[in-house]
Amino acid sequence: MQWLLWSITFEFLCLEQSVLNLSNNGFNGSISPSISSLTHLTALSLANNSLSGEVPDFSIASLQVLDLSDNNLTGTVPRSLARFPSSAFLGNKFAPENFSLPSVSPIKEASKGPKLSKSGFGIVIGGCVLLLGLIAFLMVVWHLKKESRNEDLQRADKKEKEVKGSQGGNGNGSLVFFEGCSLAFDLEDLFRASAEVLDKGTFGTTYKAALEDSNAVVVKRLQGVVNVARREFEQQMEIVGRTIHENVVPLRAYYYSKDEKLVVYDYFNQGSVSSMLHAKRADRSPLDWDSRLRIAIGAARGIAHIHAQANGKLVHGNLKASNTFLNHQRYGCVSDLGQAAVMVSPPMKSGGYNAPEITDTKKVYQASDVYSFGVLLLELLTGKSPTHATCGNEIVHLVRWVSSVVQEEWTAEVFDMELLRYPNIEEEMVEMLQIAMQCVAKSPEQRPKMAEVVKLVENIRTGERRL
Repeated sequence: MQWLLWSITFEFLCLEQSVLNLSNNGFNGSISPSISSLTHLTALSLANNSLSGEVPDFSIASLQVLDLSDNNLTGTVPRSLARFPSSAFLGNKFAPENFSLPSVSPIKEASKGPKLSKSGFGIVIGGCVLLLGLIAFLMVVWHLKKESRNEDLQRADKKEKEVKGSQGGNGNGSLVFFEGCSLAFDLEDLFRASAEVLDKGTFGTTYKAALEDSNAVVVKRLQGVVNVARREFEQQMEIVGRTIHENVVPLRAYYYSKDEKLVVYDYFNQGSVSSMLHAKRADRSPLDWDSRLRIAIGAARGIAHIHAQANGKLVHGNLKASNTFLNHQRYGCVSDLGQAAVMVSPPMKSGGYNAPEITDTKKVYQASDVYSFGVLLLELLTGKSPTHATCGNEIVHLVRWVSSVVQEEWTAEVFDMELLRYPNIEEEMVEMLQIAMQCVAKSPEQRPKMAEVVKLVENIRTGERRL
């Protein structure tokens, strides 16, 4: 894996691109020192890999965003990277003191003049200089503390104003709750809640917030990626808030301010379908065929319901296994609805879920959701991620791989080995595979509508065994 990382870095150097995102790839070994040669680099993410060793001192003046979190890096953080927040280095083996910013003393050593031998006058002058320096230092410290106190008071005042009327429903610096939400909390409760990072996705970072009343909610932070005016954002959230269905995770609340945009959902303690399929075996129980079929049926019903809203114009735009959960009946339930409509542009690197037309048009369509659903079906059938690395470190795209295997008439090799223990399901798996291949057709016009897909998936299981 290390040679692959070095190779990618070299290719990137040749292309002179400005953003390098190699997160979530399972890379190991050390970080290539050749990164220092990427003089055009503005953003670098190597998060969620298995990189080890010390961080090289790559001083890149253009670099504005850095994320080295969740690796096995050791040693010290180079001084050239001390300008980045501590969150860029979390989840490694750095000593705690490496996260504190370098202190800068306002007192510098005075230049030494010629000695005045046998003269007390020089001693007096030196003492005065030291005394004046000490006074200047104390004044600087006092001034900094005063500024810090003023900033704290301003933040506290801002927070107090935001919390007031937090259920007023106008979104003016407050949480806006939707009808039917039984949760009782405000913005101050969220500020006080202990937070755990659940996912760093294409549309922002998702946190689990543990509230003081023992309830937990999911908060997604959209800061920095929203590209619509306040009114358009609120209108989109209102549409999402009114989209109520047992197979769609409800939006409970949202928050809008100039510097922060948050959306709040229910928390599912069993985790996402992605974690159920791809977590380490020691951390999960294998998903049986009935469970996978329920996930497919539920997700299909949820997407079909979404497509029927807003006069048949609503699009999910970010369907994937990490945004799919199980409802109380253990059917698939889709989350993150509506966020694609308020983002700068659809994610170009969505881990293999994006339909081909998104790359060309930079827009999402209902047919694009059908494609993403087809990828989810293939994921359930194969147990493989939409993009994954082979033993030889070759990156494989799931749709292409399945297509090539099916063309060679080796269909049996497609299915997840964990499913082979269950008897009498071969025909049902082949039916789901056929539906998935219709959904991932290259041309949007060749894909079925989601209402039709629901019927096809529901009819996989017939008779007394029907779910």
